Parts: sequence; structure tokens; C-alpha cells
Amino acid sequence: MTPGEGTALDAARLEELAKGALVLAAGAEHSSYRASLDWARATIAEYGPVPLVRPGDLGSERTCVTVSLLGSSAALAEQLPTGEEPRRAVRALERRLGRAAGAVVPLNTAAENALLAVVTAASCGLPLVDGDGCGRVLPLLEQTTFTIAGVDVAPVALATPAGDVVVVEAAGSRVEELVRPLVLAAGGWAVAACYAMDGERLAAAVVPGTVSRALAAGRPTHGDPFALWQPRPRRLGIGRITAVEHPATSVSDTVGGTALPSRPTSVVVTETEGLHRRFRLEAHNEVLLVLADGAPAAAAPDQVLMLSAADQRVLDVERAMPGIEVEIVVIPAAPAWHTPQGRRLAAAGGLILLDPDPDPDARQTKHPDGERPEETRW
Repeated sequence: MTPGEGTALDAARLEELAKGALVLAAGAEHSSYRASLDWARATIAEYGPVPLVRPGDLGSERTCVTVSLLGSSAALAEQLPTGEEPRRAVRALERRLGRAAGAVVPLNTAAENALLAVVTAASCGLPLVDGDGCGRVLPLLEQTTFTIAGVDVAPVALATPAGDVVVVEAAGSRVEELVRPLVLAAGGWAVAACYAMDGERLAAAVVPGTVSRALAAGRPTHGDPFALWQPRPRRLGIGRITAVEHPATSVSDTVGGTALPSRPTSVVVTETEGLHRRFRLEAHNEVLLVLADGAPAAAAPDQVLMLSAADQRVLDVERAMPGIEVEIVVIPAAPAWHTPQGRRLAAAGGLILLDPDPDPDARQTKHPDGERPEETRW
């Protein structure tokens, strides 16, 4: 059954979504994920199933609103939601826009954000769009395919567990620095409603099918979370972790002024079958580069995951230990992230790329304000 033909997220499909949403969420905070899942279960029980619709079925008359959890997921587990945050954020954005929302879009479909989108759609009585604004996880609110397509993130409506509602209007590059202090002052987390656009524009900017992809990853498939994915992720190899290193560095853990929340980590995996290569995974909050016998084999913006060979669950870099057998899998990023503009946007938030601007002619091009995009170096 495909979206638009009667698909609805009921209690059973919610469990599939919750399981599949962990695939793109290496390092998810378990306590906040459980709190979000309990929240979604209660909301579905109260309001009923959520219709899932294809982006192309929305049309130009319907206003679509994107929702996301902002701040610390750990804070959500400590200061539990009242249940009203998503609805208050959407209603505040509706008042600012002067029109009603007609559909809810996840900012991304990883862990808490996938569940939050279901909560928002159910509590507001709206359908959920089968797609999102990233196709993967990126740290900044403006790092979306919507931004690449020219859609403004603002106005942004924030609703906090303390009952605060704040609407922020600013240029896209300013939103992040204005919103984060507000979230911290409000207790560490908030629900954001943003990226308002009509359905026709959404269809051209969204990464389609990501909710269905997460549902497929959460269905029983004899231990293979990607068995039902199309296209299938690329598998680099299976091996055993032989070393986990934390290189000493005197450089601040920031890129472009943005703090990265984890320490640099190198994971060495010795292939146990096939070519018996030696993989080195370079990570900082997530795996950014894979070298196979010293040659690049995969790199951001594609998403690289380590799956435990024992149960096919995603292994967080911070939990990698020598002796664990893993499979290295590469999930291709949406095509928009491989454009020069997409790669520059990804690099702007601290995602370290081998070459943020793959177009050789772009280096000779004069950029706005006479500035070249910052190059991210290893």
C-alpha cells in the first residue's frame, strides 16, 4: 500500500516507524527516544491514525508546515512534554501567516523528529507528508533541501514545555543564532514550526518517500533493515573493529564557528571476507570519511553507518569497541546535497567534506559579497 491509497499511521505502523527511524539516528539518546515514542503512542490512541500523503498530491492550495525538535534531546527526557507544544507551535505560525496549515512535514525522519511529526499531525488533525527536508540528519535548522530550493526557514514559531510561544523572523543565516539562546533559556528543548510553503513548492523541494523508507526499515525482514529500501544502500564490507582512536588535537572542535558535540574518533575495521581490506572510519559526531587501504571509499554528505553484525542495529561511533564485528553501509544523500550549493550548505554547519565545492570552475567564480565559500579541510 502506497501513500495516497489509504495509508495511515496507526498504532502498529507507529511501532514500525519508531524502529525504522533509528536507522538514521546513530547516537540517539535512548531516554528521550522512549519519551517521544510514549508521547506518540498516547497521541495516536487519543486522536486516531494519521493519513500519510505523497508530496505530489498536495497541490498549490494547501499550506505545509515543517516541524522539528530543537535543542537537547536529553533535556526532553528530563523535562517531559505537556503534549501541547506541537499544536501551540503550529497555531502560532498559522496566526503569523494568516492561513491554516494543511499538512505536516518532518524536518528529518530520524528518531525523535519522526515521532514528533506524527504527534503534530495527529494532534492538529492533519495528514503527514511522506518526505522530509534533509533525507539524512544535519545539525542546523537551515541545513535543508528547502533552503537549497530557496524556501525561507522563517518565520519560525517555537513552543516550549514551560508554556512559552515565540515567533522569530530573521534572515535564514541569523535564525540559528537567535533561536538557540531562546531554547536554552526555555529549559533546553522546544518544538519548532517553520518552512511554511504551499504543496506545489514542497513537492519540488522535499526529499520524497522518507517516511515510507523508515517504515520499511522497521518491518521484520530477518535482521536486514534495508531489505525493503529502494534504492538499496551500498555495502562496503564486513569486518572486525581492531582499534578505536581519539587523535590528540590542539584545534578547537569547531568548523566555521559551529561547535561539534563529540570528539574526533578514528575507527579501524579489518575486513574478514572478500578483499580483506583495512577500513579507517574518520568521525566527528558521525562518520565523515571512509578510507579503504588508504583510498577514499565513501564520504559525507552520503551517510555512513556501522551495523552490528550480530543484530544489524546501528552502532554509534561513541560505542565502538575493538572486537565488535560490523558491516559498513553507505546511504546515498539526496541529489540536492551533491550540488555545489548543497555541499557548501552541508559544510557550513560543520559537516566535513572531502571537497565542499566539487565544481572545478566554481573556484574561479566570484561569489556574492566578494567572498568564497569556506573550504573545509582535513
